[in-house]
Amino acid sequence: MAKHNKIQGGRQRERDWPYPASMAREKGFTLFEVMVAVFLLAMVSSMIYSILNVSIRFSEKGDKTILLLEREQGLIGILQRQIKNGWYDEQKKEVAIAADETMLRIITRAPLLYPLAGVVLAVYRFDPESATLYYLEKRDFYNIDYGDDYLPAFEDMQVLVEDCRPLSFSYGEDSSSVTLVYDGKEFNFTPWCQVETRTDAI
Repeated sequence: MAKHNKIQGGRQRERDWPYPASMAREKGFTLFEVMVAVFLLAMVSSMIYSILNVSIRFSEKGDKTILLLEREQGLIGILQRQIKNGWYDEQKKEVAIAADETMLRIITRAPLLYPLAGVVLAVYRFDPESATLYYLEKRDFYNIDYGDDYLPAFEDMQVLVEDCRPLSFSYGEDSSSVTLVYDGKEFNFTPWCQVETRTDAI
């Protein structure tokens, strides 16, 4: 009788258990399931890393492009302002400008280093070997030492642009225009005073 009650009690407990006995034994993760989860996690991590890496590279490339554009616009702006404000020599009846491929020399009313100087001599020199653009500014522009043959040495000048794109200067006396070729792009600037005195500008 007691044995019979024990059997019935065991069956009763089996009926009261919310899950079958076979499911109770399978509640843990198998080794295969863990390996699949680790594999999926590795794939997702790799995809996230690839996306972030591409984004960072594009961001760096974009920043570099922006810096190059800012440098170009800044340099072109300085040259345009100084050339447009070229000083007109009443005796020679011309603007004091000279250009020779990698050199530009101009007497201008738009100083860069000495804003209160009024009129200065500005000299640009580009060194193709080091890809460096140098700049020199003299307040005593009237000095006879700064004649047509004056060409300052690189060590006496200040570095204006490092890692500069290729550029060249030329000056057309007939057109009274300075031509700048910077990284394959051509820019032309004519001094305002020269435009006013040109007979073909009317």
